[in-house]
Amino acid sequence: MPDHLLKKYRDMRRFHETPEPAGGKPKGGKLPIFVIQKHHASQLHYDFRLEVDGVMKSWAVPKGPSYDPGVKRMAVQVEDHPISYNRFEGTIPKGQYGAGSVIIWDRGTWEPLGDPREGLAAGKLAFRMKGEKMHGLWELVRMRKPDRERQQPWLLFKKHDEFERAADDYDVVSALPDSVVSKPVEAARHAATKGATKAATPRGVRKALPASLSPQLATLATGVPATGEWIYEVKLDGYRVMTRIAGAKPALLTRGGHDWSSKMPGLVADIKALGIKSGWLDGEIVVMGDDGVAHFNALQNALDSSRTGSILYFLFDVPFLDGRDLRHLPLRERRATLKALLDSKGRGQLRFSDDFKADAASVLQSACRMKLEGVIAKRADAPYVSRRTETWLKLKCNQRQEFVIVGFTEPAGSRKIAALSPTEPASKNGTT
Repeated sequence: MPDHLLKKYRDMRRFHETPEPAGGKPKGGKLPIFVIQKHHASQLHYDFRLEVDGVMKSWAVPKGPSYDPGVKRMAVQVEDHPISYNRFEGTIPKGQYGAGSVIIWDRGTWEPLGDPREGLAAGKLAFRMKGEKMHGLWELVRMRKPDRERQQPWLLFKKHDEFERAADDYDVVSALPDSVVSKPVEAARHAATKGATKAATPRGVRKALPASLSPQLATLATGVPATGEWIYEVKLDGYRVMTRIAGAKPALLTRGGHDWSSKMPGLVADIKALGIKSGWLDGEIVVMGDDGVAHFNALQNALDSSRTGSILYFLFDVPFLDGRDLRHLPLRERRATLKALLDSKGRGQLRFSDDFKADAASVLQSACRMKLEGVIAKRADAPYVSRRTETWLKLKCNQRQEFVIVGFTEPAGSRKIAALSPTEPASKNGTT
């Protein structure tokens, strides 16, 4: 244990009066760990800690991290902390250094890009994080030369990658404010459901309705999630349809951008009856058989024959609603808002896509016994993101690969080469 690195930490605390740990042996792992603790002291801040040489190198970040590469957050370097501090949640008593409440806001592993010791010495440390909230490439840059007499100011910021988000679009500290360890799940669900009963005035950021919106997609998983709060929905065998509502007029849009409103006038009427002036709804259209299972061939036949009264629209998300952008809210709250809306005004061909409270393995096993496609696992605390993510996972009963069917026509006229005619899949299996 590098005791000399923890001298300052220990000198600043009276361990017979504070519940903070005095130390402990570090646990070896393939990758070093990080933790971010939300600390309500005299001023709210986020304690950002990276494991290096058996201790946690630590910075106080007043405003917390931002996924916008253009937003650079002040990060003041403080004393090294012991590895055992990573598990600390609780209240530091009044009169003690850092008095106030501490929660574990995020945790995971980090991977330095280069030698971390050299990076810290040079004042420029780039790294990759894989946590429950923090992902992708980040960087710490020291603002001035080291001074033993003063705490060192650094800047923490996101580097450009697939995880970046504009600050106006997403604020991770407000979207995901709670502990990844101790938040009472049932209390959270109750609060979300209670707040969602006022479906006409949902929480969210006031924002103009986007002209287009790409759906969130799920990543194929080989196993069930081991940590975190997840919900599980049946994987329906149908077409993914996003509904854009502008001026109280719904448009049913496929993943390929085709407007199918004219194909399903009854469904359009049911959506109008919800009374939404503007918004985006996300769901899947299916036709259910007598066995209670969605049958894709029956859906195709209904669409081809224009007998679409049997089509059901299972809704599972609401990214926008009546002038408010809900994408940054946790999934549990968006779904509670959607359910309250459907419970009060839903009718006809509209359905809420229920989730199951059992563990993932049991839900998947039951789905497979019923000869369903599988299960979609979704992180209950995650925002809505218009791309393929690991906060939505596909757990399939049968692994299979989709493919494009290509035909050709014989050469004609001046054409010397046969023409290829790809048959575009019509966005089957909405979360794929």
